[in-house]
Amino acid sequence: MAARGTTAARAEIAEAYAKAYQTATKKDKSRLLDEIVEATGWSRDNARRRLREAMLPRPATPRKRRRSRKYSNEALKSLQRVWASTGGSCGKALAASMDSQLASLEGKGRLAFGKGGYSPEVREELLAMSPATIDRYLAPTRAKAASRAKATTRLAPSQGGPHRRLGVGGIRERELRAS
Repeated sequence: MAARGTTAARAEIAEAYAKAYQTATKKDKSRLLDEIVEATGWSRDNARRRLREAMLPRPATPRKRRRSRKYSNEALKSLQRVWASTGGSCGKALAASMDSQLASLEGKGRLAFGKGGYSPEVREELLAMSPATIDRYLAPTRAKAASRAKATTRLAPSQGGPHRRLGVGGIRERELRAS
């Protein structure tokens, strides 16, 4: 038998008959299956299975909960600057050396209080970050850096190509400063 109607229409038919099929006697179930087979073109086994599925309660779709940010946007921007200056260290190495990295960048003038949103509060936030949090906050930046790093052929330095890459994955510190 050829299928009749769209898949959605046949599913609606199965849902309409499901309640009646559940409470019907054996004789009535046979009659209902005949009607469904005639209306949809399904086999009896398929119709029986579709009716059983239509009777099952649909699971509620779980809503994805977003974690609220614990650290400020200024802390994130400063973290990106520190990360770029270290050459793209992992969160574990960055957390372990955060104090010395901040002191170094402050000494060089790359991070200065009152400049670019950097403040003593932001410094405390950076020092309080765990390695996992650092990795989580830097994930979008790393993904962006990885997509920029994908290139096919590069010129050798002897052919006029760059001698070395600046920053990590093409992200330079000045690009981060501008954002």
